[in-house]
Amino acid sequence: MSLTPQKGGGADGDGGSGGDQRLIADLKTRVPEIIDIVALKHKLKGDDNPLNVVLVQEIGRYNDLLKLLNVQLDQLEKGIKGLVVISPHLEAILNALQTNKVPVAWAFAFFSLKPLSNWFDDLKNRYEFFHVWSTKGIPFSFWIGAFTYPTGFTTSLLQRFSRKASGAPIDKLEFDFVPVPKEPHEINEHPKDGAFISGLNLEGAKWNPEKLCL
Repeated sequence: MSLTPQKGGGADGDGGSGGDQRLIADLKTRVPEIIDIVALKHKLKGDDNPLNVVLVQEIGRYNDLLKLLNVQLDQLEKGIKGLVVISPHLEAILNALQTNKVPVAWAFAFFSLKPLSNWFDDLKNRYEFFHVWSTKGIPFSFWIGAFTYPTGFTTSLLQRFSRKASGAPIDKLEFDFVPVPKEPHEINEHPKDGAFISGLNLEGAKWNPEKLCL
């Protein structure tokens, strides 16, 4: 793919500017609609649940990425049409798009090895998780893989328990993991403490049926 000529051909050519325009137009339609974070903060005002802070921070990070996508895709579209000059930075992004790779400039929000097409699907699913959370309230089960900063989420759980336990020191608290034989959509209640999570991938783990733990 890297050896395929990226220039040449007319606007209707398969490998020319016409193909690039169609690619960029398709990617623009796949960028999720940005959540109004100002309205979200107003909605959550007065609720000191630490999880709300995490929600705002996560949406803020994703919004930065989505805004960058919209701006750079617009610039590329105009550049291909000859309306603006394509800088070396934009050219590097275009080259990545043409080879179905995620541009380096877009990889700051979360780590991923997926090709561009799958990366966009993943981005949509991640953002949809937080969109549902922001509209319907704290979910019964959290997809931990959607967080750009999972440590912030786990710390918020410790903070919430600490407040409940009359200020128990966070550095003295530890997590206990109990597998639940249910799918995330089958969980319809919040746990007494902590949180139900899904998408926790463990490498080199061994199941011990006697102790019912990982």
